[in-house]
Amino acid sequence: MTNKQQHPESDPMDDSSAENSQQESESMDDLQSEALTAAISEANDLRERLLRWQADFDNLRRRSSGEILEARRNAEGAFAKDLLDVLDHFETALAVDPAKTDAATLLQGVKITYDELKKVLQRRGIEGFDPTGQSFDPNRHEAIAREVNAAVEPMTIVQSFQRGYMMGDKILRPAKVKVSTKE
Repeated sequence: MTNKQQHPESDPMDDSSAENSQQESESMDDLQSEALTAAISEANDLRERLLRWQADFDNLRRRSSGEILEARRNAEGAFAKDLLDVLDHFETALAVDPAKTDAATLLQGVKITYDELKKVLQRRGIEGFDPTGQSFDPNRHEAIAREVNAAVEPMTIVQSFQRGYMMGDKILRPAKVKVSTKE
C-alpha cells in the first residue's frame, strides 16, 4: 500500500480514473460549450426580435403622427368649409347697392349671417354664454369693472360686456363682465 502511495502513477486503476476524469472534463467542456452556444444563439434571436419590435414601434409612431396631422387638417378643412357659407352671406351683403336697400333689409341680412355663423359654431361644439346674474368665477369670467350695488350679493355679475365662449368644458374666451361690490 505504501508503494501505491509513493507511486500513484504506476497503478493501473489510477490510469483509468485519470481517463475517466479527462473524459468527464471533456464532456463538461462540451456541455458548457453547447450551453454557451445555445445562450449566444438565444441572445442573438432576442436581439433581432428587439430590433424588429423597435422598428415596428418607430413605424407606428410615424404613422400615428401622420394620421393625427391628417385628422387635424381634415377637421380644420371641414370647419373652414362651414365658414365659407358665412363668408358667402357677407359677400352677398357687401354686393348690395346701399341706395337700393333699406336698413330693415340690411339688418335682416345681418341676422341671417349671424344665425348661420352660430349654427357653424354649434356644430363644432362652440357655445356662447352670458353670465349676467351669476356669481363671479375667475376661471370663466374677466372682471373689467366694479359697481357698488346693495341690491345683489357681492361678487355677482351685474352686466356682461362681451359674451364668453366654450367648447365642451374648455373656456375659449372668458366673458368680460362688471361685478358688484359692497362699497
